Amino acid sequence: MSASALLKSRVRRPSYLNKLTRAEDLIDLFPHNSYIGWSGFTGVGYPKKVPTALADHVEKNGLQGKLKYNLFVGASSGAETESRWARLNMIERRAPHQVGKDIARGINNGLSKAL
Repeated sequence: MSASALLKSRVRRPSYLNKLTRAEDLIDLFPHNSYIGWSGFTGVGYPKKVPTALADHVEKNGLQGKLKYNLFVGASSGAETESRWARLNMIERRAPHQVGKDIARGINNGLSKAL
C-alpha cells in the first residue's frame, strides 16, 4: 500500500510507512469471539476502516451470526458502524454500555448480551 503525500508529511519515522496495509488484509487477525476495544466519543474518535472491512467480509461471505465479537467501546461511537454490526449479528457482547436501536433489538432478541 502506498502512502499519500499528506501521510508521508505527518509520519516522522519513514520506516513506519512500510507497515501500512489495507484494512481488508487484516480480517484474519480478528477471529470469531475476539475481544475488540476501540475508542468512542461519537464519529470523531472511533475506527472506521477495519470495522467496515469486517462488516463487508461478514456480509459478502454470509457469516451473519457466525463471526461475532465482544466489543469494549469507551463511549458512543459511530452509530452507522455499530448499527450495521448489530444488523449483521456480529456483536456477542457490547460493554460498558449499549447505544442504538439495532443493538437494543439484538439484546432483546437474545442475539447479543449486555454486560
